[in-house]
Order: sequence, then structure tokens, then C-alpha cells
Amino acid sequence: MDNIYRNSEIAFSRLEGRQDSGFFKEHTGSSPPSGAEKSGAPCRHLLVLLAVLCLALLAGLIALGILYVQKSNRSDSLEERNRTLSVSLAGTEIKLEELLLRYKNLTDLQTSAYRAKDAGWTIHQGSCYLFSSEKMNWLQSQEYCMSKGSHLVIIKNQQEQDFLSSSIHETHWIGLNDRETEGRWVWVDNTTVDNHGTQHWFQKEPDNWTGGGDPNGEDCGSLGDHNGNLHLWFDASCGKRKKFVCERQPGI
Repeated sequence: MDNIYRNSEIAFSRLEGRQDSGFFKEHTGSSPPSGAEKSGAPCRHLLVLLAVLCLALLAGLIALGILYVQKSNRSDSLEERNRTLSVSLAGTEIKLEELLLRYKNLTDLQTSAYRAKDAGWTIHQGSCYLFSSEKMNWLQSQEYCMSKGSHLVIIKNQQEQDFLSSSIHETHWIGLNDRETEGRWVWVDNTTVDNHGTQHWFQKEPDNWTGGGDPNGEDCGSLGDHNGNLHLWFDASCGKRKKFVCERQPGI
């Protein structure tokens, strides 16, 4: 009996071993994992997880790079707009200043025109002129003009010459002389005739003629002479009495 029991236990034990082996093959299709395979599985999982993390990090870096580029482009665009607005604003300010300056000049000119008209002054091309009604010698004429905040007229161009010659009916003193150095004709502001590039001397003038009774000759300039040549210059004795033309800038 004892032998029967032992034999039956051995049989059952073998049968259970076979069943366990068959069950594993049936569900896994392979033999039970060895020790090396059991240790390799966690490594593969870690590698996969590490690869996923690397990909996620790379994707994050790419996203940050894209955001940085977009932000940089947006910043450049805003900076360019600011520069454009600054230039536009500066141009507007310059134009505004020019308009204000023009308005001030126009207002000053109008004010001066009213004052000049009341005082007997005539405005032409930005200058004020006073045509005297009295006759004086050249020095007295210059002193009179200075007392009015002006000076004997300085003829700078053809337009001014034409304006003056068409406004007079007899000879007038102008601010031209060679009193200090014979032959060196200067205006009352000490600029020479050559500085303005315009000269309107009568033929053979200036001649410093001494036959008129002045031993010093003719050292002062006049517009016109006693013969009615009113559009040309003549030298004359500074002691002669003539009408004269004063000139000043508006607002003085």
C-alpha cells in the first residue's frame, strides 16, 4: 500500500510539472524566461522611456526656437515701425517749425508794411526804402538815414537798380564812395562794388572830375545826374546837395 501511495504521488508530481510547462507554452508560445531575459526587459523599457524623453525635449527646444524667432521678427517689425514713426514725426515737426517761421515772417512783414506806409517808407523785395524830399550833401544824407535806423541805399542786384531808377525823377545820393582810397569804391557797409557783382556806371564814370569847384574831386556816388540819366551811376562832389535814398530791413 505504501508503495502504491508513493508511486501515485510521483505520478501526480510529474503530471503537474508537465501541465505547468504546457500552460506556459500555451500562453506565451515560448519556454519560461531565463535570468538574462528577465534582466534585459527593464533596460529596454528604460531606453524607450529615455528616447521618448529626448524626443519630447527636442520638440520643446524646437518650439522655443520658433517662438524666439517669431518674437525677434515681431520685435524687429515694431522697432522698424518706431523708426518710421520717429522719422515721420521729426519731418512733421520740421514742417511745423517752417510754417510757424513763415507765419512769423509774414506777420512781421505786414506789421512793418503798415508802419512803413505810415512813416513814408516803401517796401520792395523785403527791404524798406525812404525817398527823401529834402536835399543834403552826402555826409548829411548818411547821418539822416542813420538817425532813422537805416543807411544810404546799397544796390545789390539789377532788380533793385531797376526799382530805384524807376522811382526817382532826379539824381539821388546812394551809399557809395571812395573817400578813403581813390578808385576803391565801397558801400556804407564797407563791402566793395565787386562784392555784389553789379555795377551801373555811366560811360567813363567814375572820372573824379575836379573842374566842378571841389579840389578833392568827386568821391561820392549818385544814381542819375542833372541831365536826367536816372538809370546809371555817377561820381559827384560829396559837398553837393542832392536828394537821397535810405534803406533798412523790415521791423527796424
